[in-house]
Amino acid sequence: MMTSFDNALPTVVVADDEAALTGEVADYIQRYGMRAIEVNSFGDLVAVLQQQKVDAILLDQRFGTVDTLVMLPQLRSMTDVPILMHTGNREEMDRVLGLEQGADDFLLKPVSGRELVARLRAHLRRPSVRPAFAPAAPAAPVAVAAPARTGWRVVQAERRVYRPDGTPLRLTTAEFDTLSALAQTPGETRTRDELTRLVFRRDWRPGDRAVDNAVLHLRQKLQDDLGEACIVTVRQMGYVFAGFPPA
Repeated sequence: MMTSFDNALPTVVVADDEAALTGEVADYIQRYGMRAIEVNSFGDLVAVLQQQKVDAILLDQRFGTVDTLVMLPQLRSMTDVPILMHTGNREEMDRVLGLEQGADDFLLKPVSGRELVARLRAHLRRPSVRPAFAPAAPAAPVAVAAPARTGWRVVQAERRVYRPDGTPLRLTTAEFDTLSALAQTPGETRTRDELTRLVFRRDWRPGDRAVDNAVLHLRQKLQDDLGEACIVTVRQMGYVFAGFPPA
């Protein structure tokens, strides 16, 4: 939902899957001279960025099933405006990863309205130091990392993964099935229970390390090509595939 304001006012996208919280935050910042666009799904956020100019994004880290930390590089390919992550996660490693992936700031929930407005104003008055950005034309949603665009290919019929140069990545059955399951839903958390059923055809039990071991070996094999951030751990839940890199 968007409230009508003078076009000269800075426009902030308030992106959170909790509609009540989104509305409360939007109402507050509008009282301090900003336009607010409320979005309650990651797809809606992508659509807004494709269709209009905005000046800042307040982004929930846990956006439904999407961990937006791993989607930051894709958002950065669409916009250079300040991205402020709104999160209840106090893990230092996640904040470091987020800042390296393109976030500009982190606000721990619950954040006061006054601090939120002050941080937004601080970022809005700073000139961008990023390269000039040309808005992308409306296209297929960027929430899905398509192997055809990256050069990487997961070929189910052959049960093989190919690098951009055409060489196969040598994987065990469990490693291939784990990567395939994660790559089907980039940016979304796959729980250990889901992965255990998909890969090992049984239910997960406390102390079961089969999925963790498969991910460990995958990371070791992918590290030279994709680095360590390809598969991201979601604490006490499971794993997220961050997507294949651009070709």
